[in-house]
Amino acid sequence: MAPQTDPLIHLLQRKPEVLKLLGRVWDILYIEGKGPEVGKRRENFIREILRRELGLQVNPAPPMERGWDFSIVVEGEERKYSLKTSESISIMKVAWNSFPSIERARRFRFKHSILYVTINRREGVISVYVFEVDDLEELKKEMGDGMWWMPKRGNPRGFGINITALKKLMEKAKRKGNFVSSKYDPIDISKIEEEYRRAWYNMLKELAKKG
Repeated sequence: MAPQTDPLIHLLQRKPEVLKLLGRVWDILYIEGKGPEVGKRRENFIREILRRELGLQVNPAPPMERGWDFSIVVEGEERKYSLKTSESISIMKVAWNSFPSIERARRFRFKHSILYVTINRREGVISVYVFEVDDLEELKKEMGDGMWWMPKRGNPRGFGINITALKKLMEKAKRKGNFVSSKYDPIDISKIEEEYRRAWYNMLKELAKKG
């Protein structure tokens, strides 16, 4: 492992089959629709895949915590991550509460690494990046106010990192080795939708009977 490589990225680099599985499950979850709740199911599955396929101890953040989503324990050390998923390279929201302003963005401090998982379903490629705190704070100094995305009027909650800044972070992660990508075989969900719904129903029915 290169000295700068995040240990989670290192684990994923050694087990490309985990990314292939995640890519196919990403496709399957669209059976449930395309609303925000699909993103939440996706994030829940990512935490489970880290625990069950990589054997990691995965600890969820406390309910009111906004700075990070989960932590893992690697070689006796706890590492906290803010988890972001996306199907296109667009803005990355980093703050949700209160009215956004450039003054508030200037005061914003990154305290934990960002685990960014993105997919190109058309080409069947899934990629994972880690943006470390040092890289995030360094980019703030480089870009200044040009780093931030502010919502339009009528959407007053929160602000984020804009597309240009996000692409720079992706390049920084690649240079440090904090990047892994894998091809996967896309799934035609129209062919498995009935099987999925039947399995989902039977699982809930069996769990209900055990109660």
